[in-house]
Amino acid sequence: MIDQQPKEEDRLSMLTDDILLSILARVDVRTAARTSALSTQWRRLPWLLPEISINAKKFLPIPGLNPIEVKDTEEAMASLTKATRSFLGNRHKESSISTLHLKIYLINTFLREVGPLIGAATDSGLLKDLDLTILDEVDALDRSEEDMLQRAQEIDAFFIAYPSVLHCLTKLSLYNVRIDKLDTHHLLFECCKQLKHLRLSRCDTGAHSPFKIDAPNSELRVLELAKSRFERLELVCLPKLEKLGWNIWESHEAPLAFEFVPSLGELEFICDAMCGQPEFKLSELLRGTTCVHTLTLDFKGEKSLDST
Repeated sequence: MIDQQPKEEDRLSMLTDDILLSILARVDVRTAARTSALSTQWRRLPWLLPEISINAKKFLPIPGLNPIEVKDTEEAMASLTKATRSFLGNRHKESSISTLHLKIYLINTFLREVGPLIGAATDSGLLKDLDLTILDEVDALDRSEEDMLQRAQEIDAFFIAYPSVLHCLTKLSLYNVRIDKLDTHHLLFECCKQLKHLRLSRCDTGAHSPFKIDAPNSELRVLELAKSRFERLELVCLPKLEKLGWNIWESHEAPLAFEFVPSLGELEFICDAMCGQPEFKLSELLRGTTCVHTLTLDFKGEKSLDST
């Protein structure tokens, strides 16, 4: 006997676009793009997502493998470039991107295509905010001073070549960059007018050199430092800074100096006490702050400062 009942409708097809987009937002960009082959309804959905994450690491043949071969990072960037072109180039004007989270490797061959794509999307109003991470899989101990300076020069050149990228940059994460001899301060704190969150990992300013920030017009709210070798961080003027975190430092004195940080309310410091590292007073650390409400200290059980 032939069953005359109609086949049950695909339950996913019965869901509204906003629910389907909520589902797609929880998967990586490769999976989201693949769903376009499921049906006519799904075909257009990935290009309606308001927030997109494209991570070069996700395109590596074996994610998490260490060390990573140069050819693998090149192949990953080729795939990332293709994905970026697809999501930015095929976008409907009425469907803008609120935030693009982009994690890239510093390979100029591909940046020369990614840069114009981001610039065009920004200039057309398609892209609102950019969260950019410039990755480096090489351990800082294996990077020479020349390597770190070269990375800084290439990053500066990228931003100078595609200034529209700076206009939408709201969060920036850098790894293994020497920032002492270049016009990095001008780029980060004057040209990046929308930059609100800056993370520097394994960066430095040269041997026994301070990192001084004097940026009265900066919008920066969050500054995070991780294993960055600054002899001293001098915040001369950052009027909108709300949170500062520093994970592991190498300094022969109190690592911080505050002058004008009227909005700073949250401080977080994590560091192993190293042999020969001098003690410093908590009052030295906080001098210049006026409204800190949350202070987190973790010295791995070691005595590193005097509480007076």
